[in-house]
Amino acid sequence: MKSKVNVFIILMLVLAVTGSIFLSGCSENNNNNKNVVYEDMKEKFDNSGLLSANIGLANKTEENDSVTYGEFGSGVIFEKKDGEYYALTAAHVVSNENAQILVYTVNTEMKTDNIPGMDDLNTLSVEVYEKMYKAEVLYSGTDNDIAVICFKSDEDLSVMKLAAADPEIDDRIICVGNPENEWFSVSYGKVLSGIERFGEFTSHPSSCMKHSAYIKLGSSGGAAIAENMELVGITPGASLTLNDNSFNYGVLIPVSEINKFLDEWKNNK
Repeated sequence: MKSKVNVFIILMLVLAVTGSIFLSGCSENNNNNKNVVYEDMKEKFDNSGLLSANIGLANKTEENDSVTYGEFGSGVIFEKKDGEYYALTAAHVVSNENAQILVYTVNTEMKTDNIPGMDDLNTLSVEVYEKMYKAEVLYSGTDNDIAVICFKSDEDLSVMKLAAADPEIDDRIICVGNPENEWFSVSYGKVLSGIERFGEFTSHPSSCMKHSAYIKLGSSGGAAIAENMELVGITPGASLTLNDNSFNYGVLIPVSEINKFLDEWKNNK
C-alpha cells in the first residue's frame, strides 16, 4: 500500500515570470471539505457586505529593466483611518523586501489571457497589476506569521471587526481567501483544536488552532470569520497530503494572538 506523507505548508502561491505571471488552473480535489456549505452562515455573510473587507495581495519587482509579478496571498481590512485602509495578512506573503506589495479588491477586474498551445495555463494581464493599489508594510510580527499593511483607495470597502474572544472547538467558521486563482473564495468548516504551535520548521512559526475549512495555496493571510460575522483569526497555512496534494486541515492564528501582535506593533511605532 502506498503510504501518504502529510506536510504542513505556508500558503503563499509563488508564481513568477519576467513580464507576467502564469496562473495554473485550479486542480480538482476529492476532499469533501471543499464542498461544505453552512447555508445559514452563507446567507448571513452574503447579506453582511463584508466580502469587500477581504483583499488579495501580489507583488511587483523591478530589476535591470525587467518586471516580475508574483506571490499571491490574502488579507483582511480591520481599520480605516484618515483615508487609508489597514489590513492584516500573513508575514510570509509580504516578506520580499525588494518587492512592491500590490492590493486588489472584490471590485478589481481580474482579466486573464490564454497562453497559445497551453490550454491549462493563463496569464493575468499586466494591466490588472498596474491598476492594483500600492501598499506599505507597516510591521511584521516576531512570534506569529502576521503582518499589517496599509493602502489608499477611493473604494468604499468594508471593515471587519475583531472578535472579543477566540473561537472554541466545534465552533463554525467561514474562511475567505484566494486559493489557486479562485479569487475571494468562501469556505466553511469548524474549529478542531485549541491553540498549538505550528510551522516550527518554517521561517514563520505561529500559535494556531486547527480548522476544517478548505484553504489552499493563495489563502495565506485570509480571514477566519465567526458566526457573528466578526474576525476570529487569519489563516497562514495548512496540512496537505504530499503525494496527492489533498487538504487535511487548515490552521488559523486566533484573535488573542492578533491582539498581542497589534499591541506589539503599537509599542514599536
